[in-house]
Amino acid sequence: MKSRLTFLLLLFSAFAIQAQNLSKALHLNEQEHFRGALPVTEIQETYHELPTKKQTRTRSLYDVEQKIILKAVYENDQLRAKDTITYQNAVGVKKATIFETWAADGTYERRTENYVYDTRGFLVRIREFSKDGYLRFETRIKNVGRGQPFVIDKFDDDDNMTGGTEEAEYLPELNRYVVKKMNVLGKESSRDTLVLDPQQRAAFPAKGETYNEKGDLIKFITPKAVTVYEYRYDEQGNWMEKKGFLVEMEKGKEKKVLQEKWERKISYKTKS
Repeated sequence: MKSRLTFLLLLFSAFAIQAQNLSKALHLNEQEHFRGALPVTEIQETYHELPTKKQTRTRSLYDVEQKIILKAVYENDQLRAKDTITYQNAVGVKKATIFETWAADGTYERRTENYVYDTRGFLVRIREFSKDGYLRFETRIKNVGRGQPFVIDKFDDDDNMTGGTEEAEYLPELNRYVVKKMNVLGKESSRDTLVLDPQQRAAFPAKGETYNEKGDLIKFITPKAVTVYEYRYDEQGNWMEKKGFLVEMEKGKEKKVLQEKWERKISYKTKS
């Protein structure tokens, strides 16, 4: 398996994905969904990649609305990345995110994103600033009636379009949407089919996916590998331990080989 640490840090540097701007805009204000009656205040998660013996720790803090307000990633107990999120008000949408990273050589990077909404509350701008406060990029978004972005253009600080245009086609009956990247000549350069509502994955499984009764992925089959997952849950129904096994054949029998393990310590706000 690829190093999950490398994957996490690349993913984390843009707070959960820098790949498609359209996907980021669509999922920007999604809340974390936890099971049980008690609100989650903090999650400390430790990831172990067994073949390489690499270990990463993630700390996430949540407000009373179960919205994430801080996420930090540590490598060998050294802080490598931190995202700090603010909201317009206690029940509002995201106002800004500060992204900070610390490289192993001590290099520090910081950037800020501000989010702009129209009178309907639809996201229409993502403005990225350098650590010195200079505007670097602005993403401009057109929405469909439900607030879902369908066209995104990105511009640099001289108001020149950069990176082409992204367009979306929504397939709610499949819980999917298609992101098409268009070059500056207006021709399609790539497309990806992605999950529309992550909370409904189990109801709309992709090919090769199997989920348990709680809606967690327990088996994933690709042409190259079979991976199975096992969980241990707490009293609220949230998983505290997750193990990923690669299924191999040995003397005609299936053998599970542990590849990775996640351990979580979840703090809840007790009822007064």
